[in-house]
Amino acid sequence: MTRAGLALCGLLALAACAHAPLRPVPPPADAAALAAIEHWQASGRIAVRTAQDGFSAHFDWRQQGPRAELGVRGAFGAGAARLSVDPDTIRVESGNEPPLEVLAPFDALEPQLVARLGFPLPLAALRYWMLGVPAPSPEVQGAAPVFDQAGWHVVASGFAAVERAPGSLPGRVELSRGSTRIRVIVDRWQVGAP
Repeated sequence: MTRAGLALCGLLALAACAHAPLRPVPPPADAAALAAIEHWQASGRIAVRTAQDGFSAHFDWRQQGPRAELGVRGAFGAGAARLSVDPDTIRVESGNEPPLEVLAPFDALEPQLVARLGFPLPLAALRYWMLGVPAPSPEVQGAAPVFDQAGWHVVASGFAAVERAPGSLPGRVELSRGSTRIRVIVDRWQVGAP
């Protein structure tokens, strides 16, 4: 084979590699052990796109058993919101509006979150999805790290070992439902009580 022929074969091989699909990340070794993590913190970035709008922001999430604090802030503090979740109440503080409090069983939560935040946020399940696993429920199609639950398609990727975690945790979680897309990039994980 001539040098030109070898070069052409090499370019074709490189082009084929560049377009080869990425292999899916293997699921966490023990999804049940990950779902059982009671205390964790994550910080990073979030991007939301809906049919009407889109934004990106930084977030800090602190999960302490059934209680969670989620802070979201845009550039220079713009668009800041704080969500506090416990078994009886979900409280949303954003901008100059009065705090929104929704009492359990949270049936009215989604429309109120859409009205306040501009997009749906599946808070009950998101605690588990952040860990790359489905929320405890029989209504799951698929398995970690790619599954459908509560009307959302969830893809977790970029798994890495995190100190004190019983398995790898994702660096990226993508959620989609209808025209809503939420992408979470975790820059820092901490597992265990502070």
